[in-house]
Amino acid sequence: MKQVKKLTVIASLALLLTACSKPPSESIVESLIEAQYEQTDKVIEDAVANASNDKMAKTMSNMMERMMPRLERIDNINCDNTEGWNNYICTADITQTIAGTSRIDKTRFNVSKVNGEWVLGE
Repeated sequence: MKQVKKLTVIASLALLLTACSKPPSESIVESLIEAQYEQTDKVIEDAVANASNDKMAKTMSNMMERMMPRLERIDNINCDNTEGWNNYICTADITQTIAGTSRIDKTRFNVSKVNGEWVLGE
């Protein structure tokens, strides 16, 4: 009987903890997405800077730079709890420009809290 009581208490606590988990705010999700784009921009900027005077390398770097998506806006952020504690599947409408063409993509991604900080998942 004691084991049944313990299991009931553990199950109740698990439900309570899951129900109390709070999703990341829209501003947090937006800043995570922006940071991802900034990181990509930095990689491209470094590649262009490292192309030195090699004409072919500069041409390729400049082409890569034009083809990389540029973030314009993030709208309609929504996060739903998924398995585990502080793990969420989020969606957002991301407006970006690629090669001069603007488009809106409905994007789905994971957001998790790791060591007290929100991170984008894979």
